Amino acid sequence: MATSDSQSQQGTTVPDREVAKHVFAAELNEATYSFKTSQDERAPVYVALPTGERANRVCVMGTVTDVEDVGTDDQEYLRVRIVDPTGTFWVYAGQYQHEALKKLTKIQPPEFLTVIGKPRTYKTDDGTINVSLVPEDVGIVDVRTRDSWVFEAARRTLERVESARGTSPKVAALAREQYGHNGSYFAHVAALALQNLLDGDESATELDAETIEERLEEAEAKGDDVDGEKPEEESR
Repeated sequence: MATSDSQSQQGTTVPDREVAKHVFAAELNEATYSFKTSQDERAPVYVALPTGERANRVCVMGTVTDVEDVGTDDQEYLRVRIVDPTGTFWVYAGQYQHEALKKLTKIQPPEFLTVIGKPRTYKTDDGTINVSLVPEDVGIVDVRTRDSWVFEAARRTLERVESARGTSPKVAALAREQYGHNGSYFAHVAALALQNLLDGDESATELDAETIEERLEEAEAKGDDVDGEKPEEESR
């Protein structure tokens, strides 16, 4: 099963990989500005998250709703649609993601899937910039693991919202310049995801309802002072 760096770096053979950020689909899909921190050809590529942090790697979870081979007769290239409580992730895997590709070919929707991967931006024919994920590792998870990820992603989102409000680091300022708001809206996104947990099957989660409600109240409080309009949903 795929794990984030915060869990997997113990004993890892790649200690210099950056921590995979927990990000909801609604935020990742708005992270359309990418950049490097140096001119080195091999320098890592980041996206500027609207909540004011950069991300080179992300950890996402959701329900697989579709797996489609969009490659050629000679080369398999999978497009996978994954839905979380806030929107849709698009994952693309080909010959250079060999291990992830092997696992994805065995997926039978609907299943809960975790993906650790690198966000990439691309421009469509009409000029729209979209965001997809290039998977490093994938794994099937159960509903309890998915619910725990939703709770953790909400916590991390609220931390980023609070940090962007209180300080003006370079990436937060860059995000405000690129997206026209300070990311406060995503406190509402976190609240939406937490409410989704409360509305679900209580027997299917190990999370305590009171704990979720406390985090929900925090999310609603942070979302009271929203700077900027709700980002428009992207369709494709």
